[in-house]
Amino acid sequence: MADTTKPNAQNLEFQTEAKQLLHLMIHALYSHKEVFLRELISNASDALDKLRFQSLTDSSVLPADIELSIHIKLDKNAKTLTISDNGIGMSRQEVIENIGTIARSGSKAFLEKMTGDQKADSNLIGQFGVGFYSVFMVAQSVKLITKRAGCPEEPAVMWESKGENEFTISDTEKEGHGTEITVYLKEEESAYTEDWQIRSLIKKYSDFIAFPIYLPDEKGHEEVVNQTKPLWRRAQSEVTPQQYEEFYQQALGGFDKPLSILHSRAEGVMEYSWMLFIPSTSPFDLFSFERKHGVKLYVKRVFIMDNCKELVPEYLRFIRGVVDSEDLPLNISREMLQKNPIIDKIRKSLVGKVLGKLKEMAEGDADNYKKFWHEFGPVFKEGLHTDYENKDKLLELVRFQSSMGEKDDLVSLKQYVDRMRADQKEIYYITGENREIVEKSPHLEVFKAKSIEVLYLTDPIDEFIVNDIYNFEGKVLKSVMQGDLDLGELGKEEKDTRKKAESKYKKLSERIKNILGDAIKEVRITTRLKDSPACLVAAENSMGAHMEKLMKAMGQEVPKSQRILEINPEHPLLQNMNARYENDPKDPELEDWVKLLLDQALIAEGQMVSDPMAYSRRVSSLMVKASSKQ
Repeated sequence: MADTTKPNAQNLEFQTEAKQLLHLMIHALYSHKEVFLRELISNASDALDKLRFQSLTDSSVLPADIELSIHIKLDKNAKTLTISDNGIGMSRQEVIENIGTIARSGSKAFLEKMTGDQKADSNLIGQFGVGFYSVFMVAQSVKLITKRAGCPEEPAVMWESKGENEFTISDTEKEGHGTEITVYLKEEESAYTEDWQIRSLIKKYSDFIAFPIYLPDEKGHEEVVNQTKPLWRRAQSEVTPQQYEEFYQQALGGFDKPLSILHSRAEGVMEYSWMLFIPSTSPFDLFSFERKHGVKLYVKRVFIMDNCKELVPEYLRFIRGVVDSEDLPLNISREMLQKNPIIDKIRKSLVGKVLGKLKEMAEGDADNYKKFWHEFGPVFKEGLHTDYENKDKLLELVRFQSSMGEKDDLVSLKQYVDRMRADQKEIYYITGENREIVEKSPHLEVFKAKSIEVLYLTDPIDEFIVNDIYNFEGKVLKSVMQGDLDLGELGKEEKDTRKKAESKYKKLSERIKNILGDAIKEVRITTRLKDSPACLVAAENSMGAHMEKLMKAMGQEVPKSQRILEINPEHPLLQNMNARYENDPKDPELEDWVKLLLDQALIAEGQMVSDPMAYSRRVSSLMVKASSKQ
């Protein structure tokens, strides 16, 4: 029943669905109770914004000497928290429409429109003003007193409720326009009367609200506890390098100096600000499955979430920063972000900005780009496999080591193509665990002899992105470890040598295949070798040895593939073996030599021999025979 001592009091009853709404608030829309403070401060900020906007056309509602602000008072004894603002305020009818209607019948409309899919319901939350009711997660009752700006003759309005079965609206007295909300906390929520707790929550969620938030200090003097103007909402000319660095380290957890900074604001159909940092060193968890993204999401200066992975793709997960949208609802959740068109557009724009910045760095600051690439190159290359839309931009930015450079030198695909030999038709590459292994590979011998550049692909991701690159400027990528080597005009001389050797070594090749059996697919003469007697190559379009190793390391079942043993007819060992075979096709030592030849080929490319003990016995036997000769 209404309190008859209060003027013009109405005691109204919630409909049954109000409880459903409150249950939804606590268990679905919010992850933490503490966000009630964020919601109340945001509502106060909106009221201040509305008054400021109205004053543009009606200066009487906002005298020039009034500071628009938010004030918070804490009372431990009474277990109350009070938030007040001098914003637009509400008339009695507006209280009914903006708060009472939601409690009385709007909650039913909200629940009826809920689809069960939070991705589609984000706009409904803002539309029905549900954020106010988050206060009942911590309150046993709430009292709201409000007075409409520009209506001095109208009485102030009081709204009271326990959030259960009923609420009361009545007339009251209030000095000045605005709204004051007193939260009578539940016994177990008394921590929200602690000064340090409220300060930390303001710092976390509302530090960059556009209006000052006042809180009494230890002596009872009010002081501003928020920054009021976010660094990312200032013009670049207003931010010093020191401020950028402090923000990066203090607000974003950076432990180094940023390598590069992107800071701007988009206006038009969508409005959002961003401040992004490219770190100079990679974090320890860059390749961890539990890694966190470093971009924070704000909506209208209100903190929404850390680690917003929907704002940047996985291959840019090293980016740290802040994005602040004017268009998203405050109550947006992780699930709602996944297919949100606003987020998709922001993400697309941010990716373009980051790639543009990296291109600028690559072309104008080679030393810093090299530093970036050594820290983040393996991650960045993932984009070639996942971001087809930006493939051309990514191809301009990817870098590799090569046979023409030192260990720290990097080459772009463009640079490689520009310095290709005149008759070279393909881009050659070799994959392996590290540079030390691949640069000693026998597969490179003919390329070194002819000064043909070969790219060293030594990052695990490289095996997966080769097919995504496929070709660059019409030049197809070709592995020096797969298929039959054809250097075209560059290998004309070798073709003639090979043709002659094939008939000479035909019988020996057949004998080698017979000895090795299913361990290899075939034996063939090669001219890719200059110093080594033999090497192993994968058949065209089949999985290479390094790829097999990576797949096994990831716990994948890999079907056993047969590889091709290529032999060098110019090597003394093969010449001696061929002579021994011609003299005695059943020479008993030939079998050991052939098996050692295969083991040597495996070791040369960093692989394990199939039978280490047998390999050791054969080597020991040869050493004994060699050492016994006078």
